[in-house]
Amino acid sequence: MQTVGQKRCRTDFDKFVIVSNFERRQWLKGDDDDWDFYWASVTTIKRMFSPENTVRLEPHQIINHFPNHYELTRKDLMVKNMKRYMKQQKKDFLPDSVADFVPVTYILPQDYSLFVEEFRKAPVPWIMKPIAKAQGRGIFLINKLSQVGEEVG
Repeated sequence: MQTVGQKRCRTDFDKFVIVSNFERRQWLKGDDDDWDFYWASVTTIKRMFSPENTVRLEPHQIINHFPNHYELTRKDLMVKNMKRYMKQQKKDFLPDSVADFVPVTYILPQDYSLFVEEFRKAPVPWIMKPIAKAQGRGIFLINKLSQVGEEVG
């Protein structure tokens, strides 16, 4: 029996860390439609929110992913979206507050010539981050254009 304030949880992962955290919080196991928190895989989220499906979250429901989450979690796509947002801000004559915290960013190889132009103006160290890698893997600093690599330039 559910008491007031007690949460119902659901997961499609059989991972100890997830299930044990639900249990530690004394959350009850929810079923297909009766849940407050759903720890779901990206595949499940894509299926739930596919165009042919009519799933909509209730105001009290929370999920750990959302459709197209990679638009924010992949740095190259986040920059693309931030640049589009800044462009819209200018078009709407609104203050450009985003430019205060978004560093100058180039996506290589597409922006290589723009990057080279900027690099030559001020040859300071630049951070190179590979697309679609996480947890710091593949990140390195450069202070010479020759360090960028043939595959990019």
